[in-house]
Amino acid sequence: MTILNCSAVTCVYNKDQLCSRGEIEVTGPEARIADETCCGSFRDRNEASVTNSTMESCGCEKINIDCKAQECTYNEHCRCTASAIDINGENASTQKDTCCGTFACKC
Repeated sequence: MTILNCSAVTCVYNKDQLCSRGEIEVTGPEARIADETCCGSFRDRNEASVTNSTMESCGCEKINIDCKAQECTYNEHCRCTASAIDINGENASTQKDTCCGTFACKC
């Protein structure tokens, strides 16, 4: 499992910069730079479809990360192997406003 630090505080799963979802997906299958990645699991806390049970969950420091960024150094068979990552997106309102700040292109 990977240590996650998440600055996307507008995400419904963000609990004190930890993630209450249990696992996330980093997207950007053709990414060459961090800004071409995003947290595919991001959900704006103002969305009507979010349930109260989601909002009451505790944040986890270590989670599984399903990584679709095929060119990332830390991607091994669609799993993140970095010991820790940062998901950036302080003022995010959509998935595209986030990125994996730890992305490192092996290209």
